[in-house]
Amino acid sequence: MKYFRNKTWSETTREERLFCAELFFEIRKNPIPFLELIGKENKDYEVAFESCFYRDVLKAYGISIKDKGIDLPPKRTFDLALFAEDEIVIIEAKAKQGFDSEQLESFEADFNNIWKLFDIIGENVPKIEIIALCSSRYKPKNATLINFVKTITWKELIDVYPNGKEMFLRADEIYND
Repeated sequence: MKYFRNKTWSETTREERLFCAELFFEIRKNPIPFLELIGKENKDYEVAFESCFYRDVLKAYGISIKDKGIDLPPKRTFDLALFAEDEIVIIEAKAKQGFDSEQLESFEADFNNIWKLFDIIGENVPKIEIIALCSSRYKPKNATLINFVKTITWKELIDVYPNGKEMFLRADEIYND
C-alpha cells in the first residue's frame, strides 16, 4: 500500500503486541519448543496473551476489582504468560525499545500484587517467574537483568518456531531503528 511506502502493515508496524500474538499462536500449537527454550519441563501450562490477570482472577471468585479495599491495578496486563497449577511464568516483551525504569518497578510491584491477590482469594501463591523477551541487539544493564529469571531474544525464536521466522526476525531487527 502506498501509505505504508509500498509495504504491508505487518512489515511496517513496530508494535510488539503483534509479535507477541504470533508467538502466542505458535506456543498454543506446540508449547514444547518454547518450554525447552525457557528451561521448563513439559507440564500442563496454559498460555495466555495480554492477560488482565488481577481483574480476571478476582472475577472468577466473584470479587470486583473496584470493591472497597481492593488495591490492585485494574488494567495491568502481562504480554504473555504461562499458567500452571503451581507456577506462573510471565513473559514481558520488548521489540522497538528496551525496558525502562517505570516498567522494572512494575515488575517488582507485580510480585507484591500477586501475593496480595492470592491472599484475597485465599489460595496458595504459586511460584512466580518473569522472563524478558527482547531484541538480540538490546544489551540490558545488569540492574535490568536482575528483574528477570531469564532473558530470551526474538532471534532465538526463529530456530524454535521456523514458521514465525519472518515475524520474529522483524521483531528482533526493529530495535532502535
